[in-house]
Amino acid sequence: MHLRHDTTHDVLAPGSAPTEPHCCPTARSLEWLHQMTRGENARIAPVTRPLLPCAPRISLPDDVALPVLEQLYGDSSTYVRTSVANHLHDLSVTQPDLVLATLQRWKVSGLVPDKHFAFIARQALRSRLKKGWPDAYAFLGYAPVELTPLVLERTELVDGDTLSFSATLTTTAPVPVHMMFVISSTTRTGKPREKLYFLLRSTGKPREKLPLAKDHVLRSTSTVELTPGAYSIALQVNGRRFPEVTFRVRKA
Repeated sequence: MHLRHDTTHDVLAPGSAPTEPHCCPTARSLEWLHQMTRGENARIAPVTRPLLPCAPRISLPDDVALPVLEQLYGDSSTYVRTSVANHLHDLSVTQPDLVLATLQRWKVSGLVPDKHFAFIARQALRSRLKKGWPDAYAFLGYAPVELTPLVLERTELVDGDTLSFSATLTTTAPVPVHMMFVISSTTRTGKPREKLYFLLRSTGKPREKLPLAKDHVLRSTSTVELTPGAYSIALQVNGRRFPEVTFRVRKA
């Protein structure tokens, strides 16, 4: 695909000044988005992502590619649908309400099989789920659950030890369950630090207990130092964060 810039409108009369910077898109300069073929749209969807990894940020409004995504979300290709989901995910960082409204419109349209739409929605809202945004959980059908107090096998550890914890989850209806655990601490300078980890995605059955257990290795990495001091861990289920439990990391 070759995008050719039309320079016929760029010629200025002597002494005149441009009416707008070239980096500021207008309806005219973005018209090509609507004129592309389906195959071209499929290729342009990834490169217009607001937060495309390992790529420079482009001077376009975050939502400029929505017309393209509207044409692609029902595509038969898993690659294309994944690209659409990733694009919406980037947009959700700054405009979560717009992403939710877009997903709601696509859901109502019924143009996409439930399985494909569920994938797009879950991928698009994954960061919102991680942050515990209630609207994202409600849209995906997650409901409140009950959880027994979190139990730690040990509360004194050193760098390299395994933090083992467990709890039991119960529901009153068959609802999807999205669970994460959160480890909180402070840096050497006293700055709060919080790290979220994925734990489980399942479906709770009425009146049946779902045992939860995890062995998590506490280890310093090249980017994060495990400093001695007070720590806490909490479970976050369907957007709700349950009471934390404290533990300590000692100097080895």
